[in-house]
Order: sequence, then structure tokens, then C-alpha cells
Amino acid sequence: MFRKKLHTRLLAAALLVLVSGKFTACEPEDWMLSIDCGDCYGYAPDSANLIINLTINAENDSVPLTFYRGDYEEGVIDWQDTATTEEFYLYSKMNSNYTVRATYRSGDKIIEAFDADNMELYNANAECGSPCYIVKGGIFDVALPE
Repeated sequence: MFRKKLHTRLLAAALLVLVSGKFTACEPEDWMLSIDCGDCYGYAPDSANLIINLTINAENDSVPLTFYRGDYEEGVIDWQDTATTEEFYLYSKMNSNYTVRATYRSGDKIIEAFDADNMELYNANAECGSPCYIVKGGIFDVALPE
């Protein structure tokens, strides 16, 4: 009897951990429980904007960005640019994993911030009617901590 109750409690705890992972995801789009049909594309795009949030301040009025296709360790540079606003967009290939490196200055020191994400296409035909494609991911936070 005791083993059965313990087994049930452990199973319930494991289920709670699995379900709560959906609500503690890192990306804002991962928190959504419902689909916003207003975000639909009527066709399956092959590219969309990566969105990069960063810090622009007196010491860093421009921030060099390096975009890697895949992991940083693989070293495959996809694009390099310089941001002058706190939100930067780069039109990029869909269904790919990207890593972004932002290079900041702090006095004599160099600070590098990294973030990685997968930008993919979600087929929301069932939720919104046909055709409906929604871009998921592709949002990066390389801002300095406040």
C-alpha cells in the first residue's frame, strides 16, 4: 500500500515538473498557450527576421554583432554587422539554429554576450484555418545586465 502511494506521488511530481517546464521556458514565444492567428503568414516563408535585443549606452553607442549559423564553437560566421539601436533585425533563413555574439566595452575591458536560438516555422492550420504559418524563435537577448 505504501509503495503504491509513493509511486503515485512520484509520478505526480514528475508530471508536474514536465508541465511546469512549459511555463518557465526562456523565450517569450514559449510562454504562449494559444496561437495568435493574427501572426499567420498565408504561405510558408523561407526566411524571417531574427530579433536581437541589446544595450546601447554612452560607452557603447555602437555594438559589433557576429551571427553564427549553428553553435559558436563550430565557428561558421553567417553575418557581421554593427547595431546602433537597442533592437536589431537580420533577415535570415528559416528552420536554422543561430548564435549571436555582441561585443561591448567597459573601460579597458571587452565583454562578450552570447545567445542562441532556433528560428522555425510552425504550421497552425489546425488552430487558425488553412493556410497559416507562424514564425517561432529567432529572438536573442544579448543586453548587458542592469
